[in-house]
Amino acid sequence: MTDASAGQGRLPVIDGVRAVALYGVIAMNLTGMVMVFAAGQVITRAGPPDLAFGLFELLFIQGKARSMFAFLFGVGFGLLMSRTGPGFGAYFLRRMLLLLGIGVFNLAFLYWGDILIVYAICGMLLMLCRGWSQKTLLTVGLALVLAPPFVAGAAEILFGPLRGLNGQTAAEGWRWFESLRPIYEGSDYFAVMRANLQYYVAHNLFDTAYVAVYDLGVMGLFLLGLWTVRKGVFADVHRFRAFLRRVLWTCLPVGLLISAAYIAPDVAGIPMEGWIAGARRMAYVGLPILAFGYLALFTLWFSGSGRAVGRALAPMGRLALTGYLASNLIGGFVWYGWGLGRLGEWGMAQINLLALGVFLGLSVFAALWLRVFPIGPVEGLWRFLCGRRSRPDAADGAGAV
Repeated sequence: MTDASAGQGRLPVIDGVRAVALYGVIAMNLTGMVMVFAAGQVITRAGPPDLAFGLFELLFIQGKARSMFAFLFGVGFGLLMSRTGPGFGAYFLRRMLLLLGIGVFNLAFLYWGDILIVYAICGMLLMLCRGWSQKTLLTVGLALVLAPPFVAGAAEILFGPLRGLNGQTAAEGWRWFESLRPIYEGSDYFAVMRANLQYYVAHNLFDTAYVAVYDLGVMGLFLLGLWTVRKGVFADVHRFRAFLRRVLWTCLPVGLLISAAYIAPDVAGIPMEGWIAGARRMAYVGLPILAFGYLALFTLWFSGSGRAVGRALAPMGRLALTGYLASNLIGGFVWYGWGLGRLGEWGMAQINLLALGVFLGLSVFAALWLRVFPIGPVEGLWRFLCGRRSRPDAADGAGAV
């Protein structure tokens, strides 16, 4: 561990980049809440603005924002470890067990697409890697991010559609999930809770290959985030500007090109069969690669000419866990029958504008909240239950999500 990250206060650059990632996650989640059930209905009546918004989200946001989020969790782990000192292991284990509980709460009550459960489990595994050398962190991290999509894609090309642990293909499983639409359109909130839990279990069973690629990628991104903190990139961005520029100008075009190949079959309406399905699975690798480009881009911008923008976004980055849960609540309330029941009624343009409005509203809330309180409401509860009573610093927000 270098001294570059130790002894610092909050790092506004990290908070600003986390806020950008949160916006992308909000846009992805609010869209997913609708499209899983009503994609055909939304696409059938889509006009040019809807198609433009949909293409933009698929190409630039879907999968990239959550990759940024996972990477920043690893960054938070490294910062937290450098600032906690003796007793870090027990403290972080409590932190992850509580995050696991928060994830189960989110899954049951708010959103069937929870990411916190996986984060908590991978966070516990990350504890086992904290003594690894920089070379090992970088090598294993890159391998976990880049190799699984190629292995899964090659398997699909060689052996045909991959079946999950329950013997179903992903297509068969998704048809089952679409059948749950009447439950989400209904007003029985407890039925929705049961469906949320059923989805989570079923998704792991029928789309096992995708889940494995995603989960291994999350672990790899955690390791790469820890590697970056140890290298001191965020603590001294100026010294690493050349490195960040290389990442930017390599990963941005390469990731964009592969991401375009990843979405091409969906956009063109090409059946996902044979080598096309396998090649598309391989192209999943473009999502985290493009995310690396985004991380470099916003780190450079927020530490330079965009410093004011980064600082304006920083409060939302500090309340990322609060914002993530609140946006899931808002999305469920707007779309599903226990709330306003607008599932399938809005086009892609409206959905994405809603996501932007939710993000901006939460950003204003975060700025006002931090004028009065030193830490976000959910972050504060998480911290209190962990038993840590020292002053809040960069470690609290950085390790949120």
